[in-house]
Amino acid sequence: MTAPARDHKDRLLSALENAMATKRYRDVTLADITSSAKVSRRTFYEHFTNKDECLLALARTTSERIMKSIISSYDAADDWPQTVTKVTSGYLQFIAEHPTLMYALYVEVAALGQSGLEVRREISQTFAEFLSSQTKLRRSSAELNHALSRQEALALVAGINELILQTFMTEKTSDRVTEITRLNNVASSLILRMTSHSGV
Repeated sequence: MTAPARDHKDRLLSALENAMATKRYRDVTLADITSSAKVSRRTFYEHFTNKDECLLALARTTSERIMKSIISSYDAADDWPQTVTKVTSGYLQFIAEHPTLMYALYVEVAALGQSGLEVRREISQTFAEFLSSQTKLRRSSAELNHALSRQEALALVAGINELILQTFMTEKTSDRVTEITRLNNVASSLILRMTSHSGV
């Protein structure tokens, strides 16, 4: 992809994100996106076949942003509880700081049917593989009693995501940030218990 084309795509994704700050996804129009991105409809269709495909691309790029945030805070010198706290707090802090965007990515993407489920599965697998790899590294140094298998890590990620989804679906908008922040203790405790860290 050329630099101008990449710029257009990034602007379209940002435009959709900005539009969802003031409108529900279902109410966002193609005109809203192209006008904000300052590109033509033709340019939009050079990158996406429809609005749903744009949303799925935004979900993928957002997960990449979260992962980069988590990795940037990672320090090999940290013990396992510190690492777990940084990973879970980094993940949940991003969600708390972008509640409108994350609501759309959790709820609206799930409503897209098979394509939405595939993207959610892809994103969950990425985080699960990262978590599993970290436990295997710590297990090899005898810091942990148990390294998470890919399936165990995926179950953990899926469970945490379900708690986040329930928060989005049941809590008032004003309470979501507080409730998501509280989930950090739950998520950290689950990971530490499943890895049987000596401090637990």
